[in-house]
Amino acid sequence: MRRRKISIAAVALTLLLGACSSNRTQDASLKQGAKDVGRAVGTAAREVGQEAKKVGKMVGEAAKEGGQAFKEAVKGD
Repeated sequence: MRRRKISIAAVALTLLLGACSSNRTQDASLKQGAKDVGRAVGTAAREVGQEAKKVGKMVGEAAKEGGQAFKEAVKGD
């Protein structure tokens, strides 16, 4: 899932940079293109971060459950 979002962001970045380079004579278009690229990259980074947070929570919960199961096994419950 994360790779897909990164790939989408990379494609968007490539397309936006291509659009920016073709409009170099128009300074306003270049600035707008840069803003669009920044927005796209920021959105992708935020989405990747949110997914990483979810994965981290799942790993933490699994580790906690594993620790509890180990403790019970050692006690003989």
